Amino acid sequence: MLARNMASMSALSLYRNAVQFALNILMARFILPAEYGLLVFTAPFLAFLGLMTDLGLSSAIVRSKGLSDRQTSAAFTLTLGLGVALALGLGALAWPIQSLVHMRGLGPVMAAMSGVVLLNVASTVPRALLERHLRYGRIAGIEAGAVLISAACAVLAALLGAGVWALVGYNLLSQLLRAIAYGWLARRELRLEFGWTGLKPLLSFGGWVLATNGLTFFSRNSDNLLIGGVLGSAAVGVYGLGYQFMMIPLMAITWPSSSVMFAMLSRQALHASRVRETVRSVVSATAVLSFPAMIYLTFGLSYPVRLVLSPHWGAVPAIVTWLAPLGALQSIASYSGAVLMAMGKPRVQFLLSLANTVVTVAAFVLTVRFGLFPLIRTYVAVGGAMSLVMLAVTVRSSVITWSDLGRAVAPAALATAAGLAAALLIGRLAGSDASRWAMSTAAFGVVVLGGYGIMFRHMRGSLAALVAPATESIA
Repeated sequence: MLARNMASMSALSLYRNAVQFALNILMARFILPAEYGLLVFTAPFLAFLGLMTDLGLSSAIVRSKGLSDRQTSAAFTLTLGLGVALALGLGALAWPIQSLVHMRGLGPVMAAMSGVVLLNVASTVPRALLERHLRYGRIAGIEAGAVLISAACAVLAALLGAGVWALVGYNLLSQLLRAIAYGWLARRELRLEFGWTGLKPLLSFGGWVLATNGLTFFSRNSDNLLIGGVLGSAAVGVYGLGYQFMMIPLMAITWPSSSVMFAMLSRQALHASRVRETVRSVVSATAVLSFPAMIYLTFGLSYPVRLVLSPHWGAVPAIVTWLAPLGALQSIASYSGAVLMAMGKPRVQFLLSLANTVVTVAAFVLTVRFGLFPLIRTYVAVGGAMSLVMLAVTVRSSVITWSDLGRAVAPAALATAAGLAAALLIGRLAGSDASRWAMSTAAFGVVVLGGYGIMFRHMRGSLAALVAPATESIA
């Protein structure tokens, strides 16, 4: 069951992010970095308001072992009311924020995107109910359909000259379709309920989740706000596109797999040995995919970007060369949150997130005035160190050991290192840029896949828990 649910959510996330990424690349042919930067700068505001409306209740609903219809309806009513208030507030503040940061065109874009907050929160509790019952196949179908329809409309709008508004429309339409679908599925389970005192048990756990997610938000979004406010919309636009490459394994694999693992560990009675096997299998599967993908981008992205995009985006490959290895490491370290929360240690996870946020934001504040690349190099150093700290805390606070983690990542690390060495060696023998890219790509792929073939027996053992039958759920 774990493998099936992970496959559903990871395939969905990979598909959704592939569509979003392809859409962004297409938009880069029609708009300038400064226009794209308007959306990048707006995104942290939407993420923050999304956290504030959720209040950690969605995670609490998934984890709760005794949940009444009245509680879920009260949670739905409370989050929906907050969503309306905060969406209206962001819309009213859009033009004052534009004046404050001197970013032309930000006001109307931010005001329109405030609708995403309301539409997203309308589907939060209904989706959490599906996750609670492990109905990830149904979730995947809804999300995939919303992305496909919205992307098709956005492409048509872009071809008709809508510019950055094609991306605004994509976000609004996809959230609207999600809200309609989830609302329809939950129509018999949810109603307007204002007895919010019954939410105290959920808010007790959800409060830690909210605090932790809030800290994670600041550590992951303060860079966009600082770059946009200090260096301008063009700089944050280029950085935002490069940053998306680093986030590929997190968005496509780690985050959806974390939600599945959290739900499974929270709803099942697992012994320590089963927990270790489950986490080791999830980490191993993630490393097998993310390590070679991220390391390939350090040398394999430059030629396609020069071929497809305008010179305005020329700094993207250099940005990705720095950020991609960090993305590979974070794809593993980010599982610490799901493990600690599932084991009932939200306070430990909160303190870990607090330390990460303080160090990361301080690094951004101190380096942004020196330019984009000094900030990026500092971020990589700080992010790498904090990822190792996350793993260390997880080992100390749970049943996971360093040996478990080492066995999980060894095949991917060894195969990827060998592939990189082969790609750099073969690339030196080529003449033109096109032949160098083709030969390096082929050498990297052959060596990595060959390494996986040699280590197949070890990998099969590490991945065993993914196909193991589910244990009995706790009522």
